[in-house]
Amino acid sequence: MSDAEELVFECALDAPVEQVWRALTIPEYLKRWLKPEQDVDMAVVTAEENVSLTYRWREAGQGAVLGAEDSLVTFELSATDDGGTWFRLTHAPMVVPVAANSNLVGPLMLAA
Repeated sequence: MSDAEELVFECALDAPVEQVWRALTIPEYLKRWLKPEQDVDMAVVTAEENVSLTYRWREAGQGAVLGAEDSLVTFELSATDDGGTWFRLTHAPMVVPVAANSNLVGPLMLAA
């Protein structure tokens, strides 16, 4: 996956890491803050409390694009010297290797 396929957003937030973590992990707060569409299915993939959190993001329902890939949304948090939080969000497509016996062209296919 190249960096061009990732969407990265970084900024400083005027809130401590613990408060930002709560906004990302408590469903009621997440819905208010992130405002995901109703047709988006999110599931936690990895979590390291107050440090990083990755959700699998999948569009569902009638608005979903056929053949669309799942993507990963990763939040990285670090404390700033002034008591705030440095916030980094990365949204990237999931890269699933193609099986070696697949007829599809992909990263594991061998050239003839």
